Amino acid sequence: MRSRYSAAEPMKQDTSFIKSDAVILRTYEYSETSYIVSLLTRARGTLHALAKGARRAKGTFAGEIDLYAEGQAVLIVRPEVSLHLLTEFCCKERHLPLRQSVDRACAAGYAGEVIAAASPEGESQPELYDLLTQTLQGLEAGDVPAVTAFCQVHLLRLGGYMPDLATCTACGKRVTGPHVAYSFMKSGVLCAGCLQPNEPAARVSRSAISLASSLSRGGAAALSRTRVPRALARETISFLGHVISAAFEQEARMLQPTLAALVR
Repeated sequence: MRSRYSAAEPMKQDTSFIKSDAVILRTYEYSETSYIVSLLTRARGTLHALAKGARRAKGTFAGEIDLYAEGQAVLIVRPEVSLHLLTEFCCKERHLPLRQSVDRACAAGYAGEVIAAASPEGESQPELYDLLTQTLQGLEAGDVPAVTAFCQVHLLRLGGYMPDLATCTACGKRVTGPHVAYSFMKSGVLCAGCLQPNEPAARVSRSAISLASSLSRGGAAALSRTRVPRALARETISFLGHVISAAFEQEARMLQPTLAALVR
């Protein structure tokens, strides 16, 4: 997978313990008493760890391990292996409303997976971590389509993949009209003069382009006031999802079934 995210210092070989803010993205039953968890950490990006005894009602974790839980994790990190050891997790926010709605849970899962795919293991990407926590907070009470599109736009912006949707990528002229043609091969919009007759391109409405542009300029605080018509939401989320798939290649294509559920 290609990535333009700023390179962080590699994980030091002598690192034994790390303490970091983290969000639990997935849990897998490992034994009668333990979980394997996938976390997005602020200090080390995506990490996978064994949480021994986490399935016990009483113990070190005492029920703290939960899907979408946000808190502080303590891990023993061994650079030579891909599965580390989670020794502590202090939950600060459970994001319970995300599990009370199918749409919110689906959107949270999509956001977590696509952000994790862009966050290499062992690399600190604090802006990506902040984007995930802002998205989860927004999904608790905000408009699900608007928050999902916000997440998509800012993921592309942080990675340097957000295309210029106002000018033709071939000639630089401003593109006008109620619809624009977006070329995934050229990663940009094309004017009528530059669009070849048989060139594969997606037809995107000016309204979807305007929504994506406004979300790229807005902050997370504005999400509570943003509402998007359902048809426009479907188009915008689907379009941005395909741009993400093209940018991040194979991993993001695995998320298309989840994306399809969001725009049903």
